[in-house]
Amino acid sequence: MPSPFPSTTSIPVPLLFLLTYGGGLVSGDHISLSIRLDPSTRLTITTQGSTKIFRPPVTPSTTTSPPTTRQDLTVHICPHAALWLAPDPVQPFAGSLYAQTQIFHVERGGSLGVVDWVSEGRKARGEQWAFEKWRGRNEVWDVPFGGEEKGEVGNKKKMRMLVRDAVVLEGRDIGERMDGKGVFGTVILRGRLFEGLGWFFVEEFGALPRIGGRDWGGAGERVKELTDRERWRKERLRREKEDGVLWTACFVRGCTVVKFAAEEVEGARQWLGSMLREEGSVGREFGEGGLMFVR
Repeated sequence: MPSPFPSTTSIPVPLLFLLTYGGGLVSGDHISLSIRLDPSTRLTITTQGSTKIFRPPVTPSTTTSPPTTRQDLTVHICPHAALWLAPDPVQPFAGSLYAQTQIFHVERGGSLGVVDWVSEGRKARGEQWAFEKWRGRNEVWDVPFGGEEKGEVGNKKKMRMLVRDAVVLEGRDIGERMDGKGVFGTVILRGRLFEGLGWFFVEEFGALPRIGGRDWGGAGERVKELTDRERWRKERLRREKEDGVLWTACFVRGCTVVKFAAEEVEGARQWLGSMLREEGSVGREFGEGGLMFVR
């Protein structure tokens, strides 16, 4: 059966950059973006760097709470359309307040890939999870065919929630609870186009060394006896240990959800880039623009 997705070898995938004036958001900024992907279309969304969140100005008044910086994104994905949302991490500065909501309505046959990550702030200036509050929520909804035209989007009786992933980071002890990690993130995959990548994450997680299992990094391993994938895995595990990368992956209602953390943003970038390049489908289906955020 031929694939319903067009070949990216002849049709380049549009690359959309989310831009902010000055490279960041100040207190009280509220960005609201709505996107619709028509049937059999594709789109890659990324940024040109980390989204910096500035702290609210210091005011003498103690009766008014400082405004929260917000970003809201709503996406409707029609049948056989695909979205790859892969920005650089959000970088909240000390004292900042930030909230983002990303809601994805995916019709049957649509595909969605999301990378959502946040860093500890400006480490060079001694910031370690020093913001006041960071809130993030991702929702993936299964929408009946033609649900948008029928006015069924927003009708919870007609739609089915697949994933609601919410993260709240606040309190003066965030740094202690992060146990030395400088970046935390989530990957959510849904649909036929990302099915192979989802299985790859889950299978690689299952292949991680366990007590009593095979030690891929052991001194007794002879490289010539390993397959190409095993050699790649051995090197990746070595880098994960050096960069303090921790991660997990699982299936949730037809989606794949990956959670990851690392000591530095660059370590997380190296790990994620290694996984995506080894599996290959993002670069194949979305072109080099789909991997720009891990360069």
